[in-house]
Amino acid sequence: MIDIYCNSDRYEYDIRALVMAFFPHDNLQYHILSEENNTGINITLEDNDICISAGDVKETYHFSCEADRCSYRDELKRCLYRALSSYTGEELAWGTLTGVRPAKIPMMHMLSGTTKETAVEHMKNAYYCSEEKASLCAEVADREIGILEKAGFGKGYSIYIGIPFCPTVCNYCSFSSVSLNKVKDADDLMRKYIYALKKECDYAGSIFTDRPLTSVYIGGGTPTALNEKYLKELMDIIKADFCMENTLEFCVEAGRPDSINEQKLLILKEAGVDRISVNPQTMKDETLSLIGRRHTSERTIEAFNMARACGFDNINMDLIAGLNGETVKDFKDTLNEIKKLSPESFTVHSLVVKRASEYRKMREEEGISHTEGVVSAMLFEAMEYAKNNGYNPYYMYRQKNKAGLGEGHVLENVGYAKPGKESVYNVMIMEEKQTILALGAGAQSKYVKPYNPYSGANPEIVRIANVKNVYEYIDRIDEMIERKKRWLDGQIVNQ
Repeated sequence: MIDIYCNSDRYEYDIRALVMAFFPHDNLQYHILSEENNTGINITLEDNDICISAGDVKETYHFSCEADRCSYRDELKRCLYRALSSYTGEELAWGTLTGVRPAKIPMMHMLSGTTKETAVEHMKNAYYCSEEKASLCAEVADREIGILEKAGFGKGYSIYIGIPFCPTVCNYCSFSSVSLNKVKDADDLMRKYIYALKKECDYAGSIFTDRPLTSVYIGGGTPTALNEKYLKELMDIIKADFCMENTLEFCVEAGRPDSINEQKLLILKEAGVDRISVNPQTMKDETLSLIGRRHTSERTIEAFNMARACGFDNINMDLIAGLNGETVKDFKDTLNEIKKLSPESFTVHSLVVKRASEYRKMREEEGISHTEGVVSAMLFEAMEYAKNNGYNPYYMYRQKNKAGLGEGHVLENVGYAKPGKESVYNVMIMEEKQTILALGAGAQSKYVKPYNPYSGANPEIVRIANVKNVYEYIDRIDEMIERKKRWLDGQIVNQ
């Protein structure tokens, strides 16, 4: 147990997040206390002074003039970082940063005219980031700017469509996806879902008729868990409702190799889909069985080659670093198998064990966990593999570990791609510089208000969420549409 004693709760969230980064396996208790305690981490916040002590370590900061909330928070985090780093003898690769989109920081500076090199130095000095992470952020931001400029920043919009079905649910997954093998009448459920989705698509297609559609991304779940009939219906709905004449990308998460067949791939190809994902997660069969995947590494290879034979020349593959029982050698073996297939892009995710997942329960029962060092070594191998095989990092994000098990709390997920094969949608969703209309169960739309992309400021965003539960979405589809109408009709049509 780590006890935090502070005379204010104003910055509690920021304090908790940074302390957790140093102590990812410990539970935290935050106490409001007006005087210093003899134990734990003590923080005293005054208008012009910050005082932090941990054991024999003491750090202070004095403001020479009145500071705004943002400046005060940043200085507090630097002061706390110095104290905890001295106390533990550790440094964090990401320094004081605890947010999920660190590339936004160098992007903000680079859009306002700062060089990439200066942005790197700012990341190191202002946030105590390592050279490696600061350079990664700046490199990603630089490539993202090129993609955003090609898409016209906020002039267009993108579409996300969620298909919340999977053949089986992986035991590390916490998404509200329905395992079709457990549904009594899967065909009837798919029929009702597609019918509800059509109603939402019909409305969404009437909104931005004067804007170019930048990208369409169908995710999940596993979209190809739909049978051929309803997958074809979905493609027909999209073609009927949205003008895709100038769309830069039409992507479908084919995802699970055990959900892919030639007929489905041809349906996607004929509909104009130009990017798909075939996601092994790992090429080690023992691990695939452990995490609840129904396919083998051989099936992944078959599905990939089938997609190639159907004419797909932009294929992504997702990998997970930190799966139970896997060593750095196992991860390198997976990379070597991926190399033989030569996908146009691959994404490496640091495993985050969410509270709602079966995987967490299994890990706790078995007492198994990876150290952050092992996962970091896997990420390093991925970076070296990308560098040596013509891939560049083009988007990234971080996830907070809701299970409190440490892995993933300070590690990143990185997408690598060969030049010209980057996913446009991935950049749009990550950097939040363009409106995304999100349709389907659990989808969250993000309306980006008009802004100057080169001002160095992040735009204002309005979020409109659909219900997560599939059955509720079907029953309440008219309400989901009405939610969009309340926000969008007034704020977009009438502005």
